[in-house]
Amino acid sequence: MANLNLDIMNLILTGATETVESPQKTVVSSFWGDKFSRAALKNKYELTGTSTVMDVQSNILNLSEALGKFRWSKDGFGLSQSRLVVNDPFLDNKISASETPKNEYARYYRAYSRGFTGSSPTLLDPGEYKFNMSYGSVTKELSVTVESGMNNDAVLDKVRDAVNESSLPVQARKFIQNVPGSNLDDLLGIGSSLAFSVNTAYSNNNSDIVGGYDGETDSEVNSQLKFSDTSGHLISNLKLTDTFLPVGPAEERSYSLSGTRAGSVSEYLSKGFDVNAVSTLAIGVHSIGYSIGEETGTIDFYVDEGATWQTVLNSIKNAAAGTSEKFTAEIVDAKLPSSVYTGDEYYLIDGKAVTITSVSPKLGERLVLEPEDGLEVLGFNATSQPGVDAEMVINGVTETRAPGEFALDHGRVTVELNEPFGETLPLRVVNAAMQIEGNIGLFTDAYNELRKTILPSEDLFKDGFADMWREPIENNRINYEWMGLREAEKDDLLWFDSDVFYSAIGSEPDRVKDLLEGEENGLVPLWKEVNATVLKNKVSSYLIPKTSLPGPWLPEPSPRTELELEVKKELVDTFDTALKFDFDENLESTGRLIARKG
Repeated sequence: MANLNLDIMNLILTGATETVESPQKTVVSSFWGDKFSRAALKNKYELTGTSTVMDVQSNILNLSEALGKFRWSKDGFGLSQSRLVVNDPFLDNKISASETPKNEYARYYRAYSRGFTGSSPTLLDPGEYKFNMSYGSVTKELSVTVESGMNNDAVLDKVRDAVNESSLPVQARKFIQNVPGSNLDDLLGIGSSLAFSVNTAYSNNNSDIVGGYDGETDSEVNSQLKFSDTSGHLISNLKLTDTFLPVGPAEERSYSLSGTRAGSVSEYLSKGFDVNAVSTLAIGVHSIGYSIGEETGTIDFYVDEGATWQTVLNSIKNAAAGTSEKFTAEIVDAKLPSSVYTGDEYYLIDGKAVTITSVSPKLGERLVLEPEDGLEVLGFNATSQPGVDAEMVINGVTETRAPGEFALDHGRVTVELNEPFGETLPLRVVNAAMQIEGNIGLFTDAYNELRKTILPSEDLFKDGFADMWREPIENNRINYEWMGLREAEKDDLLWFDSDVFYSAIGSEPDRVKDLLEGEENGLVPLWKEVNATVLKNKVSSYLIPKTSLPGPWLPEPSPRTELELEVKKELVDTFDTALKFDFDENLESTGRLIARKG
């Protein structure tokens, strides 16, 4: 049994190795250790918080850029044959380029004539020749007058002009070449030849019109641009030959591009009007003169007494839409100043306007409107967009289109010019599987860099910040490991195994595609969403509150989490029960709290 030795005020328990002081010392040590660790964290926060936020934001932007480069081929071939179009980074936003799905192939040049000696007299007799030109379900009869003494070039020019003046979106062009294929690789005629084209921008996805593959018969359908003689034998004399659709995926190759001029169609937009207000136009018939190509005429509309601007605008729209196949019209929303003036500016109210726009314009074809006197109030000429053909230099050859869509590789690659650029930049067509593998490697590296930036400073951010990007991987771990993405090391960085990826993509490409870009659970869209959310909220908003980080001698910090609330409560309870001491009664004469004697 332990012995009690009494020495005045000291009570010392002998024969025992532990006292009630141990838990008290532990609590006190933990309390002050936490105070000092908080102070160190506050110092880290103040010294590195701003730079850490900037580094994290930079890495998020890098990840966004890597994710933006990821695309899955949509050309319809097996992935081993599929292609992807890769822009030079400086081409971003300047062009829109893509591989064309095989069931939507549409060649720009649809038919060629035989070659003629341009200076030789034509073998056609003088007179009027008529022929039908059909595109899809629409047929137009065209006529050409051959005069005595005409040579072959003059006849070809007549046919070219007749086609180009028609309302169908077909363009004719005369080429002169001494060697087969010197102008167009499959134009074989020597001398003067006609080439007939349809801009792929006018093609819809109906194989009856643009050509492609017939899904019901699983067979190739050729271009539906057709010509036939109705009076005379002009078309027979030209010996037109249809071009053929390409077979197989796009060729792996590079193109050099320079965008000289972006294209646009002619458009006229009226001023905005209060649709409920009474029109200020005179009662009666009004005319808007127009010309487009070789076609001229008037757009005639009637204004009744008391007609509102809504009625007038509808009359103009209906009259324009029914006047010519070469332009259309519609009512659009507009803003206009109200009668309320604040002293600084007018309030804007909702209104309506009418727009008249050319449809499928030919090269060089512009819509021109000339409203009669008294129609100035409509404001058409003040807002006109005259329109312009698109021009691009492709592999050193200047090409012109109306509008600005260019079909490369016989229609298997489409490039649309969005804005001009003077420098020559590359565009590459590459193997899709290899490009997808490379893109996965890019965004995997970008993710790892982001994670390696956050983790050393994770204590500066609110709980779960780093896991916002890790969560999609964690939620679908087994499937991502199946396709070659797995977490490794203590920091759960991503490792990409390309051999496993090729095995997965070879056996179940649709499953891999869904894992990467599926609308609901695809890794790419999920990460894009996280990036967008964090950038919108600002990275700095995810830092812990600064009020939770006081110095060691300042008041207790405000808790940051529910766990801290519980710890704080336990700490207070411990001091209330275990560390109570009556200092006044236990002071000795020297003023010390406790005197210990040998």
